[in-house]
Amino acid sequence: MTIIWGILCLGVIVFIHEAGHFLAARCCGVSVESFSVGMGPVIWHRTIGSTDYRISLLPLGGYCGMKGEKAFQQALDQKLSYIPAEPDSFYGVHPGKRICIAFAGPFANLVFACIAFTVIAMVGYTYYSADNRVIMADELYADTASPAHAAGMQTGDRIISIDGTPIQSFADITRAAAVRPNETVPITVSRGGAVHTFSVTLQMDSATGSGRLGVVSWIEPVVDSVAPESAAAQAGLLPQDRITAINGAAVRNTADIQKAAQGLSSFVITVERGGEQLEFTYTAAAQEQALIDGLYFALPALEAPVYPLFPAILEGIKDTAEMCALSVKSIVLLFQGADLSQAVSGPVRITVMLGDTVKSGFSAGLAEGVSSILNFLALISISLFIMNLLPIPILDGGLILAAVLQLLLRRQIHPKIIYYTQFIGAAIILLIFVFALFNDIQYLLQRH
Repeated sequence: MTIIWGILCLGVIVFIHEAGHFLAARCCGVSVESFSVGMGPVIWHRTIGSTDYRISLLPLGGYCGMKGEKAFQQALDQKLSYIPAEPDSFYGVHPGKRICIAFAGPFANLVFACIAFTVIAMVGYTYYSADNRVIMADELYADTASPAHAAGMQTGDRIISIDGTPIQSFADITRAAAVRPNETVPITVSRGGAVHTFSVTLQMDSATGSGRLGVVSWIEPVVDSVAPESAAAQAGLLPQDRITAINGAAVRNTADIQKAAQGLSSFVITVERGGEQLEFTYTAAAQEQALIDGLYFALPALEAPVYPLFPAILEGIKDTAEMCALSVKSIVLLFQGADLSQAVSGPVRITVMLGDTVKSGFSAGLAEGVSSILNFLALISISLFIMNLLPIPILDGGLILAAVLQLLLRRQIHPKIIYYTQFIGAAIILLIFVFALFNDIQYLLQRH
């Protein structure tokens, strides 16, 4: 079901893209000969006017077949110096209209992203995150650098803002840092009632291209649940117990538990329960993988704000603009040392991730499910918007570039020039696809 859900979601995005081309073509006077929902063998069709509307077998988006698309091949076969153009064909309309038609597909994806973010703003959702209190990562992991610690920040600091962006949770910290790799930014913290500002140069995570502050979330050591028959249950631990010490060493957060219990198979856990201090002896099972088997700690539940219609629309536009800027920045980071094998995903991985989002989202609730799916679909739609506008032949951006050149030169570009540039463009796309598919195979092998 994961793959099926992923395919259906991707199909929706591709269909919206093709619908954009369809509407623009009709508005620009280009005859649309076929428009299909789905790909592959046609299982139903009906001709209305000059368009054959189809439903095809494979739910992989669709296609929009415009009059004149075969004229290019005709020009090559007949070795013409121009592309034959009928008045209502794609190459028969003004280059400005061809630009509109080519741009309409990516633009439809952008509009969908705005709508998706608007719905998310109206629906709201619950998410889970630690608060804005942090632990220096190099204190927990010896081989991990912490730009925050190097700049003077300390464990227990509460981050108030990053580069002027207000911070309320650890999720906010992650988002703010991710878009600023290799940048030096001011970070304001609260410490012991006083406010301090530090200038921190964020590292770039080579695996993802995102910025790293070098901090870990501060999670209160209050037990949320204990797995039945686990070593923690056998020791006597219960939900709502607050762990205060391990072998007498004071515990302030879950990271302290990790440090104090590291490498020990048996130790004494001191907890606060109902105002009393109790001690339990914990003995790890021989096959134990987790640090403390069967013990789980909760993250605070946070509510995203819910907006009425018009403020939600503004929020949707703002989120779309921010995501576009982030996507462009992410593309630039691919050429600045990011690990392409981790940063570039292909259709297989995206399909699996979409399917996982559907399942995990709705398992948390209706609002969370809708918000998770729409957020992921909006992200992919924005990626399609940007990627399709790259001036690479065979992409929409290549069609736009060719039309712009025709406007500037005031004559058609020779079909052979278009053919060779499309050949190069197809080779580039094929290399990217093969590379992404190889990454997907590695991802699936690691996943299973």
